[in-house]
Amino acid sequence: MARGGPSGAEADTVGGVVTAYLNHLVVERGIARNTLDGYARDLRRYTEHLSRAGVTRITDVTAGHVTRFAVTLRDGEEGHHPLAESSAARALAAVRGLHRFAHAD
Repeated sequence: MARGGPSGAEADTVGGVVTAYLNHLVVERGIARNTLDGYARDLRRYTEHLSRAGVTRITDVTAGHVTRFAVTLRDGEEGHHPLAESSAARALAAVRGLHRFAHAD
């Protein structure tokens, strides 16, 4: 994990990487509060989706997991309604940023 992310056992968990990424957005990128709140909601939904699929480690996420998440944004899933196209695009941008952050050197 790059850029001062979590260490130890938490370093590879989806939740640990999400927390480190959101902190990175605040500290290093100075992201606007509303954008941060939206990303946090989107990544919480993504984490729940991965958890239902049995994925707890960021290194275990596959392209198929991300594709299925994109479908659930359009169609909805347990506890979540379908998103408008613009909101789904923001959610996928958050997921893309998360994975770039997780795999940065």
